[in-house]
Amino acid sequence: MRNISSSSKGKHCQFDPHAILYITGEVNYCYLHMVDGQVILMARTLKWYAQRWPHFLRVHKQALVNPMYACQITLAPHLRLPSYVVMSNQSRLPISRRRLSLVRHQLSTVSCSTTSQQ
Repeated sequence: MRNISSSSKGKHCQFDPHAILYITGEVNYCYLHMVDGQVILMARTLKWYAQRWPHFLRVHKQALVNPMYACQITLAPHLRLPSYVVMSNQSRLPISRRRLSLVRHQLSTVSCSTTSQQ
């Protein structure tokens, strides 16, 4: 894994992928949710981060997660209801219906627990 250098608000920043819990995106901007609770706005797309850090999992069109910090998967009883990845800071990120089996497979090797919603 390599650090990424980028600029935000005229400042040059360097990010260690181990310090990022997950990344959420809105159009051409991303919010980097850090382990220490900080949220940093960056003028990059999720696709840009996904290409540089291929170990991050795309769980939804608006979210990339660091599998090191994924605690569990909460499965919905029906496919019409969303399933979630619960991160170490108790954030719940939705998993898209089409990516559910791939995410379950990839997170099963990371000692992730799977629970069902009632």
